[in-house]
Amino acid sequence: MKTRNLLYKSILAVTLLPAFAACEPNMDYINPTAEVEDTYYTTKEHLIYAANGCYNIPQILQFWGRNMPYALNLVSDEAIYTPQAAAGDPDNVAWSGYTTSGNHGMTTEIFQNIYVLQYTANLAIQKLTDGGAAELFGSDVSTYNRCLGEAYFFRAFSRFLATFMFGDEIPDRDYPATGGPSDSYEPAREPGYIYQRMVEDLTKAAELLPGRTELYEGHPENMGRIGKGAAQALLAKVYMGRPILDGSAGAGSAEWQLAKAELEKIINSNDYDLVDCYRDNASNDNENNKESLYEVQFVYSADANVNMSIDRLNFGQNSWRQIGFTISPGAGGWYNVMPSMWLYNEFERNANGEIIDPRAFQGLWIPNGATFFHNGQPRNYENTYNYLADSWLGKFFGTRKYCIDDNSAMPDLMRGPVNDRILRYADVLLMYAECCIETGDEATALVYIDKIRSRANNQVLQNSPSDKGLFYTKGRGTLPTAQELLADKPVVGRVVDDAGSVILPGVEINTARRLLKHEYTCELFLEGWRFFNLMRWHNNTADPDHTNVIDGLVNKYKVQEYQTSLTGPVPFNYEKNRILPIPSRELEVNPNMHGNSAN
Repeated sequence: MKTRNLLYKSILAVTLLPAFAACEPNMDYINPTAEVEDTYYTTKEHLIYAANGCYNIPQILQFWGRNMPYALNLVSDEAIYTPQAAAGDPDNVAWSGYTTSGNHGMTTEIFQNIYVLQYTANLAIQKLTDGGAAELFGSDVSTYNRCLGEAYFFRAFSRFLATFMFGDEIPDRDYPATGGPSDSYEPAREPGYIYQRMVEDLTKAAELLPGRTELYEGHPENMGRIGKGAAQALLAKVYMGRPILDGSAGAGSAEWQLAKAELEKIINSNDYDLVDCYRDNASNDNENNKESLYEVQFVYSADANVNMSIDRLNFGQNSWRQIGFTISPGAGGWYNVMPSMWLYNEFERNANGEIIDPRAFQGLWIPNGATFFHNGQPRNYENTYNYLADSWLGKFFGTRKYCIDDNSAMPDLMRGPVNDRILRYADVLLMYAECCIETGDEATALVYIDKIRSRANNQVLQNSPSDKGLFYTKGRGTLPTAQELLADKPVVGRVVDDAGSVILPGVEINTARRLLKHEYTCELFLEGWRFFNLMRWHNNTADPDHTNVIDGLVNKYKVQEYQTSLTGPVPFNYEKNRILPIPSRELEVNPNMHGNSAN
């Protein structure tokens, strides 16, 4: 059930003061009838709105409404760009091909919106901690604490995105910027500063936020809000990702014990669990379910005049992910991004070479898989991609995750209604398994990996017509247990071209570490975490595979050419491509800012 009008009616014009890292306005127009900041946040209701505004920023078009799914997935080895992107979408081509420059438009938008999110969180924190603000809530201390916890979480989230995507020598504020010169010319922080602020913010958020059960039971108006588990899960990611988030640290600096402790709190809370149907984590059904810790909320917005998620009157609240990712041009999509051959070959197969992992069919449009309905008419893989020569069939795929199965009810594919699941319980269990491996307890790690694999085998009962007749609707799947898979030692992710030349040799699943990495992919593919994980693993000196774990990125250009015949991408270079360049506009406007290794 969508409750966006209840949850997000807050982000008023008063919250949209200049918030970019360096953006000083040339003039100021004042509406004499508009609310002003000094008098607006003087009631309990309006203070709640200040916290609510944080939820709205990730949803806008230049963030998760369009840009972020492209940015997070295309830099990984799970996705490549298509001929359609090569013909008219140079920003996505650059992300995927590791040729991004400081003038890259969509990167600039992301950089700006990270700071808009930071501004919005800082504004909420300031207003909620001003003298007398707590008294406005009276005896309702729980709502006050929740609002403040939400603001701390989203400030930490902005800091996480900033350091992960741009490095940690960037501006950072703990106050709402006003747009004056002192704000616009904010210098880069010293290495390690933002990491420590993230930890502090998330620790506060976890203390203040209620558990999911307390938050939701009897309170349907809270559906979509984050609980304590979201802060704990992001804090665990921060600890595990310290080598790439903390510029004062280095390879081998991950805080495994601290991360494990946060993850144990989530598991022991009994607030979360795996849903029965894997597909429920990436469709418009059963959103904000018991597996979800944080989702970016989208709705169809059929009555909106404009199909863009922007905070303006008569603009929609929808995602463009499905038109860019989902399906071929013959079925109405832009089809700028498609799953890579490496991802397709990562799924386990039987002796006949047939995929046996139900998650592949529930998240991808691939041969012998689910059926897409175009204007109510069924289209299998072959007649969906029949605009291609037969030689390309088996190389071009579509993304079913976060996309609809039938466009007849939603013919405008730019009005995607499916929430992006940013944090979910399956990821928590996999992170916990990883912490167990890193702290010497592989036996427990395999138990938690098996929880994920067992759910993948569940029979799909509430299946959509797209799944009709597929094996997982007739009974349980046949994915082996973790121990059985380790005994079988299959090779996954191997890519061989039409001439028989090996592009990627694949990985033999013969250790718990390799099994875990494989399971991360099969469970979380195209959800935006693959590149983050690869960078972490490459910086884990305890992992025997840490030097070659990024080989898929280094050789991605070869996969791109094999699948599409498109050339132009370059081999991934860790020192240059692990982060995105600081936008040129920021460097031009802010004399106290400098570029990073990607500039």
